[in-house]
Amino acid sequence: MRSNCSKSLMKKFIFFILILIIPYISNAQKWKRYRYEVLFGIGYSNFFGDLGGGAGKGGQSIISVKDIDFGASRPAFFVGARYKIVERIALKVNILYTYVSGNDKYSGNPDRQGRNESFSSPLFEQSLTAEFSVVKERYGRRYTVSNIRSLQKLHINTYLFAGIAGFSFHPKTKIDGIHIDGQPSYSTGEPYKTYQLSIPVGIGLKYGVNRKLNIGLEYGNRFTFTDFIDNHKDISPGNKSNDNYMLLNLIFTYKLRTTRSGLPKF
Repeated sequence: MRSNCSKSLMKKFIFFILILIIPYISNAQKWKRYRYEVLFGIGYSNFFGDLGGGAGKGGQSIISVKDIDFGASRPAFFVGARYKIVERIALKVNILYTYVSGNDKYSGNPDRQGRNESFSSPLFEQSLTAEFSVVKERYGRRYTVSNIRSLQKLHINTYLFAGIAGFSFHPKTKIDGIHIDGQPSYSTGEPYKTYQLSIPVGIGLKYGVNRKLNIGLEYGNRFTFTDFIDNHKDISPGNKSNDNYMLLNLIFTYKLRTTRSGLPKF
């Protein structure tokens, strides 16, 4: 009799434990239902190089707050896709188009103003980046106005990213208003390739509007391997940095449900 009673208590105890842990197990696996995402967005780019810029010396460091010229910001447009390898790690492919420019006339540096050079160039980028979620993304529950009022309930997905990108550019330069197109570089006479590689790094924030639609903000810098995006290379002592550009983008993300075969359902 006692044996039967003990077995009954054991079954009830196991059943009780299952009731407690099944919701957590289920919630932990929800990310697998939406491993695929498509995304698009708009933003702006800013160039860091020898021409244009702010009050800094230009080209003396990889990136400097003093060297930002917000007047040289240009719109950027992109589309992409994301795939979650595990809950915190994802891969993203991106195609982006923007325009970069710089004008000494608007620089806060007197030496640059006296040089009176400018450039502009279309820039087409393709990238592959890996993302690591510092703050995990929230799944399942709908987002409400009451959640927005409480910062603790926002659960904003915060991630860091790094990867590799290729980009093409075709600068057009002006010296005292006179056009100088293409290469070789007018400053050194060196030929250069108009397709180069860069290392994108940055941080992103993502918030769920509903179960499938997210909106986010992403900042990234592109560390390039060329000093000729502006068709100019400064050979003065102490100038060892390549050209770079940054992007600040508003991103819209739509989640695709994952089928049993592991493929996205459109």
